[in-house]
Order: sequence, then C-alpha cells, then structure tokens
Amino acid sequence: MATDAVCEYGMQMAKISDATKEKLRSFLPSAASVKNPIDMIASAPIEHYKQTLETVIADENVDMIMVIYLPFLGLKDIDVAKAVMEIKAQYPQKPVIGVFMTKSEFFTALSDMNVNMPFFMYAEEAADGFNRLNQQRKWMERPQGKIPCYGVDRAKVEKIIKSSIAEGRDQLTTLESIDVLQAYGIRACKYGLATNEEEVVTLGNSIGYPVVMKMTSKTTSHKTDVGGVRVNIQSEEQLRAEYKDLIEKLTEKGLIEGLEGVIIQEMVKGNREMVCGIATDPQYGPMMMFGLGGVFVEALKDVTFRIAPLTDQDAAEMVKSVKAYKLLQGARGTKPADMQQIEETLLRLSQLVNDFKFIDELDINPLLISEKTGEGIAVDGRIKVRMNEAKEALGCECGSLTCSC
Repeated sequence: MATDAVCEYGMQMAKISDATKEKLRSFLPSAASVKNPIDMIASAPIEHYKQTLETVIADENVDMIMVIYLPFLGLKDIDVAKAVMEIKAQYPQKPVIGVFMTKSEFFTALSDMNVNMPFFMYAEEAADGFNRLNQQRKWMERPQGKIPCYGVDRAKVEKIIKSSIAEGRDQLTTLESIDVLQAYGIRACKYGLATNEEEVVTLGNSIGYPVVMKMTSKTTSHKTDVGGVRVNIQSEEQLRAEYKDLIEKLTEKGLIEGLEGVIIQEMVKGNREMVCGIATDPQYGPMMMFGLGGVFVEALKDVTFRIAPLTDQDAAEMVKSVKAYKLLQGARGTKPADMQQIEETLLRLSQLVNDFKFIDELDINPLLISEKTGEGIAVDGRIKVRMNEAKEALGCECGSLTCSC
C-alpha cells in the first residue's frame, strides 16, 4: 500500500545499492527482504529498526525514508518510536517519516514528547507528506522564468472599459470582451456584429458557413441559459430562421431591451475545449486559471491556478499540469495542440490583468483547440471589472447619475 501510494504521486522507489543489501543481510534474518520495500519481518526487534534505518540512510540512492511499524507481541510502539527518533537525531540529513498503525494512545503520548520527525497512522498520509516535500524541492530548483511583454493595443482596451463604466456596467458585453482579447493579441474567432436580419445574413455569407450566432446584451451575460447561442448554422436560410427565433424568444422572456445585436462567428471545428482566465483571490489577488473547459469545468474540476503575473515557466507548467494535457498532446490520432501558442495565450492574459489590475473576473470558455491548426481559439469571453477601482484608475469623474471617462 505504501509503495502504491508513493508511485501514484509520481515518485520512485529507491534502488537499494548492492552494498546496502549486503549489509542488511548481515544482521536481518534470512526470511527478510532487502529489496525495496525492505521487509524486516513482523518479529523484528528494536535493534533491527535502528540498524536498518542507519544502513538505509547511508545509501546515496535513498532520498526519503518511511518506517512502518505494526504492533507485535513483545514490542512497545513508543519504544520503537524513540529508537527511530534517536537515529534520526544522529543523521538529520534525510527526511524520515514514521507510520505507526497502532492505538490512538500512542499519538497522545507523542504530543507530550519532543519529537524530531512526523508520525502518521496510515501509509497514504505519509506518502502525501513525501509528495509535499518533493513539490517543495521542485519549486526551489525550478528556473526563475521571465515575464514577457507583448506589443498590445492598450488604448483600445481603455476606451472599451471607459465606455462600459460610463453606462454604469461592470460587466463587459460579449462583443466588448472579444474586442479586448483581440486587442491583446489573443486569437479569437472571425466575427462581426449585426443588429438586424440583413446584416446577419451579410456577415454569415462573408465569413462562410457553418457559423455560430450569439446574442450580445448589456443586461444578460449567461447567453446559453436563455437560448442565446446557436451553433452549426449551415446556410443563409437556416441563419435567417435562427435569428427570427432568437428575437421571438427574447421578446417573450422580456430580455429584448438590453440586446445590442448578435455576433456572427466562424465555427471552429474541434472537440477539445479548454478554459483559461482569472479569478481574484482576496488574499493573493489575481490568480490565472487553465484547464478542461466547456461543460466539464464544474463537473471534473481539472483546472490549475498560478499567481499573476505569469512567467514563461509558469505558463508551461500550467499547460502540462492538468490531466487534459494528454488530450492536448493528440490522443487517438487527433492533431496535437500548439502548446507554444496556448502558453502565449496565458501570458497575454496575464499581461492584460497586470495592465488593468481592476479586472475582477475573466473567462475564455471555451478556448477551442482547432482540429485543423492545433491552435487555441477564444470562442467566447466574459470580463468583469471592480467598478470603483476602475473609475479611479481610468480617471473617471462620476456624479450621482452619470460618469464621464
């Protein structure tokens, strides 16, 4: 069980050297196993615990050691623990963890002692402790990384946000959000805004079918909940019918007033949907997010976070750390994703959030992986700002009813 837990965390069982094996054989009974995991057999006396631990600590192939004790007639758990801690005090250079599968009274007694190593009741808990130590080691050894600076249209983003603030909105529309993303060089679908049926058809014909139609509203941010997203529209006739149906449904639900129009987008073919964006933590500030997107965000929670601003090292680690990374690599014959472009998308988002620190929420969901090019394409975007901070940062003057920026 201990071996399984160690391997599940991605760590390796140490290869015991031949010299160490020979030394162990010199005092352990013939029934003992000197391969890793080392089995002293259940009747091992306290002296064997001490000798084995001393011998294993001296092996250069061993980085961390788990000592497992199970109750046996003639031994006291607290005496074994004292003996192990005695060796640990003499050889403090390597982490040693005790797994004592015994009564709770043992751990109560430990609380009154001056212990120099951690003790757990179960091997899985100890393996988790090893994993945390190993994560810390990797963190300390990782390259520092660089924070790139891309050429972007910052003035355009300021103008978009100022317009939203002047109208009293902390939530940008879908169209505004996509414009912001494109201003920072983030690949988005080809799109256009239409406000009537003829404009819708003209855009659909110019972009080329199939297309996607999405409502963009100043009052409704969750489009799918109200049927505001229509996909895989194959022809002009279907596009006209979908537009008429959308307007009819919104009118019935009393949602037509905030409607700016509809966005007609190219329909990118791909089955792999990722998500990226930011969430603001009250303690750490903006946290960059990346993971499996679409409807699986809440269900599977295969996402990872890093504190902004990101370094190139952070972005690369984020992409590789999610379970969906195997899908990005090209599972079952699919085209491998353009990892460099996806990492750059995260870095550009990080720059956006760092430039406009009052952005409270930002989601690109889905970031669709194109089956044709492998690049990550922002199909939808949502941005929300902290109104008071945004007003101050952008120099907006606000009265009781209106704001001028």
